[in-house]
Amino acid sequence: MLHLRRALIWRIVLIAVAVLLSLAAWEVRVLRQAATAELPATASLVAQLLNDDLARRTSSFDRIDIEVPLTPLDRLGRRISFCVEVQHLMRERLLAQSCLSEEPVSEAGRLLAPWLRTGAIGTAQATRLLQLQAGIRAGTIVVTPNWDSLGQMLWERWLVLGGFALGFVGVVVAVALLVDRSLRPANEVLAALARLEGGDLSVRLPPFALSELRSIAGSFNRLAARWAATTARQRLLTERLLQVREEERRRLARELHDEMGQSLAALWAEAEVVSTLAGQSLPQLQPSADAMSRTTEHLLEGLQRVLSDLRPPALDRFGLAQALQALVAQPRRRAAQGDLHATLEIDGDTERIPDSMRVHVYRIVQEGLTNAVRHGDAAQARVRLACTEQQVSIEVTDNGSHVGVAVPVPGHGLLGMSERVSALGGTLDVAPCQPGGMRLAVTLPLPPLEEAAR
Repeated sequence: MLHLRRALIWRIVLIAVAVLLSLAAWEVRVLRQAATAELPATASLVAQLLNDDLARRTSSFDRIDIEVPLTPLDRLGRRISFCVEVQHLMRERLLAQSCLSEEPVSEAGRLLAPWLRTGAIGTAQATRLLQLQAGIRAGTIVVTPNWDSLGQMLWERWLVLGGFALGFVGVVVAVALLVDRSLRPANEVLAALARLEGGDLSVRLPPFALSELRSIAGSFNRLAARWAATTARQRLLTERLLQVREEERRRLARELHDEMGQSLAALWAEAEVVSTLAGQSLPQLQPSADAMSRTTEHLLEGLQRVLSDLRPPALDRFGLAQALQALVAQPRRRAAQGDLHATLEIDGDTERIPDSMRVHVYRIVQEGLTNAVRHGDAAQARVRLACTEQQVSIEVTDNGSHVGVAVPVPGHGLLGMSERVSALGGTLDVAPCQPGGMRLAVTLPLPPLEEAAR
């Protein structure tokens, strides 16, 4: 983002340049129009002066050998810039040629002359008759604009415009410096907005001397405080919802285990008894009894998987580290041939993680491995858990072929993970790996030891 002063100066300079170019183009057009518009009248005046002079000096019989000096045009040339060329009518020779102008022409004016001549509007010359007494034709007079003089005139006008433009830019720069000095606290406002956008809700603006900026600072501080309070309430609500969900899962797992698990276990035992008795006295019932036993056993295995998903028993029995080891060791079938091979690295003491947060760490690792298989068809994955006094870091890296999962979206499990991490006050980063695969990194802050102990 451009600095306010720099942006203001550049915009004003661009406007000044645009106006200057427009005025310069307008001056070119005006000079070209004036040169061609005044040319017929100038040619008529030149012809009159030369014809009167020629009539005084020659007679009608001097038609062959005549001389046409251009001195009668000196006074006119001091007022009007033009070029004149006199040609003999019978011998087709040049009698006189000159460009009249009182002002000297610089090199810049000569360089502009061809350009003016090229873009001239209409006919850039006027022709009149050179006549003796009694209206006898002796030659032709061709009058053209003095392009060198017009180029010099254009150059001088451009210099004036440039001077005005430089003066205008100087005034603008001075005004911009004054505005920048008055609005110097704007940089602090922009920095505070950047911090607020980055998630730092504790940022506040100091009271400024300027009343307008002081009002902006007050509004900003109130908005930041309200935003922080809203975010805190939303985070507490989300965290509470996560806790309620985990508690509901635990309750449901306990009820399924106590009621359905025991019922299926009793049913399986009865099926085994039926199978044994059928083998002894009713062999024709043996296939049905075996089928009942296998079906009941499959139901028990499925129930165990559901219970493990609802609430991993190893997490309550053996702790987070052993639960993660068991989670990583679980077989996960890929769409391609083979299973996912995952490894686990733990750095630090996992006992530093509060009990209420351990299930969230487990769920994040579980979702990361599921995402690696389901949406990346990865063959290898590496899970790294690092615990410090201030935070716990989780990193799941795989070699799968993920497409379009860099942003948390429904259907990839990342949206739920993002909500979980946000509720815990952490950060989630998903990025592709080179040459392939995806890296999922989560950082969760840990409460102080005193608070965790309570």
